[in-house]
Amino acid sequence: MSKDRQKIKQLIIILIILAMAVGMGAIIGGVTWIIKRSPDISDYGQWQTSESSVVYASNGEILTKLYKEDRIYVPINKIPKDLQNAIVAIEDERFYQHYGIDIRGILRAIWVDIKAMAKVEGASTITQQLAKNVLLTHEKLFSRKLQEMYIAMQFERMYTKAEILEFYLNEIFLGHSAYGVQSAAKFYFNKDVENLTLAESALIAGLPKAPNSYSPYRNLDKARKRRDLVLTKLLEQGYISQRDYKQAINEEIKLERAEENNAEVAPYFVEYIRKELLNKFGAKQVYTGGLKVYTTLDLDMQKKAQETVDHAFETNYLPTIVRQRGQSKTQPQVALLTIDPHTGYIKAMIGGRGDDKFNRTTQAYRQPGSAFKPFVYTTAIKQGAGTGTVVDDTPKGYKTTLNGDEDELWIPKNYDGEYHGPTTLRIALAKSLNVSAVKLLERVGISNAINVAKSLGIKNLVPEDRNLSLALGGLTKGVTPLEMSTAYGVFATGGIKTDPIAITKVEDNNGNIILSNEVHRNIVLDESVAYLVTDMLKSAISRGPLVWGTGWRAYLGRPAAGKTGTTSDYTDAWFVGYTPDLVTSVWLGEDSPTRMEYQMKDKEGNLIKDGTGKIKMDIISSGEASKIWGDYMKKVVENRPVKEFKRPNNIIAKEICIEDGLLPNQYCPPNARREELFIEGTEPTEVGTLHKATAQIKIDKSTGLIATDYCPQDEVVTRTYQVETGIIVDENGVPVKKIDPETKLPLTDEEGNYIYETIPTEKCNIHGPQNPAEEIKDKIFDFFNLLRGRD
Repeated sequence: MSKDRQKIKQLIIILIILAMAVGMGAIIGGVTWIIKRSPDISDYGQWQTSESSVVYASNGEILTKLYKEDRIYVPINKIPKDLQNAIVAIEDERFYQHYGIDIRGILRAIWVDIKAMAKVEGASTITQQLAKNVLLTHEKLFSRKLQEMYIAMQFERMYTKAEILEFYLNEIFLGHSAYGVQSAAKFYFNKDVENLTLAESALIAGLPKAPNSYSPYRNLDKARKRRDLVLTKLLEQGYISQRDYKQAINEEIKLERAEENNAEVAPYFVEYIRKELLNKFGAKQVYTGGLKVYTTLDLDMQKKAQETVDHAFETNYLPTIVRQRGQSKTQPQVALLTIDPHTGYIKAMIGGRGDDKFNRTTQAYRQPGSAFKPFVYTTAIKQGAGTGTVVDDTPKGYKTTLNGDEDELWIPKNYDGEYHGPTTLRIALAKSLNVSAVKLLERVGISNAINVAKSLGIKNLVPEDRNLSLALGGLTKGVTPLEMSTAYGVFATGGIKTDPIAITKVEDNNGNIILSNEVHRNIVLDESVAYLVTDMLKSAISRGPLVWGTGWRAYLGRPAAGKTGTTSDYTDAWFVGYTPDLVTSVWLGEDSPTRMEYQMKDKEGNLIKDGTGKIKMDIISSGEASKIWGDYMKKVVENRPVKEFKRPNNIIAKEICIEDGLLPNQYCPPNARREELFIEGTEPTEVGTLHKATAQIKIDKSTGLIATDYCPQDEVVTRTYQVETGIIVDENGVPVKKIDPETKLPLTDEEGNYIYETIPTEKCNIHGPQNPAEEIKDKIFDFFNLLRGRD
């Protein structure tokens, strides 16, 4: 029996030893696991906490912050001692005595929790909280708690108390979107942390336990009680005097939010910047690296642009409808982009109506319509034309392969169906004459015009664009407002193309410049060529007396130039214009190209009906785009000095006859004589022969013969003709072309020369006296009626 007991004792001892061995092994294994799974903190001497990147507008105002956590890192010497003491007093009063783990604090917390029969007091030190917030998850696991304690001891071993406190104060979440004491100081008091009062420091120090619950924006009374508790702790622990305590506890909580979120003022620009930064630096550095991003956006101009666009829609000058297709359901959409053409700085950007992230200034490729015409005219000026060079605005047919039929006849038409015959380039561009543009492109060469457009900044021209519809903006892919602003900017600068810039520089969180965008300029046009194009585009927005341009709604009353553009099916409407210092593009259209024809509404939103009760319809075109441009730019230039476009010394004025572009001869009528501009050496030197000595002749319309006294007076017309040639001329002395009655095109001979209307050589023999006796009788009656005073 005793032997059995002895064996049992031995067995128990063996089991105990085995259990102890297993336990020790488990403990050693657990500690080993904790050490291996715990992150290395040896590199944290150069602290790697997440820090917000701040984006600034051109005037230094904060435009937005990009962050995973909204944090601005500050060194410990910038954090008030009162705030440091307040955090220690309320969060970890034995911070300066323990080595990462406060055994006394743990025992006290256990005792308090037992007495309350609930979880009342925490025992985590500031160092433990730092370890948890920075390096570990917030899972409530025993293993994670052991890791937290181990890492806390490592922090205490490797860093000073001041460094640990600095890390902690920059890391903690303090409510809403604020991480770290600097962001919190800005968010709650609109101050830098170094300027906080004792009472303000105490309020912020009271937030870490329950940031949103103790937020003064959500519960001011609760926040005040928490602040007062912190002040009491400071007094009890000897950090402040009784006098400081009384003054702080009686201080009113004066909240002041930080600067407004300007990201809402320029959402498309902010998104544009964000994408550029991500492409350059990657997500981690952008959202956690504490970058300082300096941009070109002018907040004042941006706000004026947004006000102008909003007003147009709010007053129903532009309609609003809902579509199920497109990037946004709200249609039509709008894009506006302003650039300083001398620097390339993007000053204002509206990429849409604000309810999506599709930026129509940079991502929407649309047909430019007549806004493309200046590139064709630029090509002509480069080849020696002047503003007074003449193009024939008379319809012409071109064989095409439309619809697979090589005999298809394309006849370009002017938007109003009117044709003007010989027309100067100035007037043709100002009136946006389609026929003139096509004929000019035919003259200068399609390839040459494409090369000019590319040199100005139009990037997406493809081989399929090599046709005469290019003159009217009929492109395969289209253009963006950014491209159009860049290209027109060349005219504003006198031939210098400047690459657009949105970011001027980027600094890292230590103030080192890691990106600097220098201005890139290239001379792509001769200064004199750019000036002549500008001078013609000034006429395109003029309100007389020479011409009312199609862009007259954009008139500013100061030097400015620009061009309208409307596609033939009214799916796109443009105005691109510039002053000597700014170029702005405005585009209107639906995301899914649709004819912009809408029901008319008054300013209150009521439908407008005609006399029969039918709802009136309105078509959106470049007129609306040019008005938005004008309304916006008037606000922008209001207090700016008036500047002229610089005129090169080799630009000369020459009187010409506007019907042939040559020097006027003696027969050129006064109203056809006009001064136009040329680059010296390209001005006309020959005297024109279009106008000749003229006479008048009466023709019987019904017979086409010379009228006699017997032709009915209502059939008789007076025609002016050239004495030398017998060719009939119009009121301006220009020969009248014969027109094909079927095609309505001018007739030409085998060599392609126009065939003109000529006067008849024979007298009318159809109308005459039927009976000589009756004729004598009628004349006698007429004589006596005259004596009686009758008509």
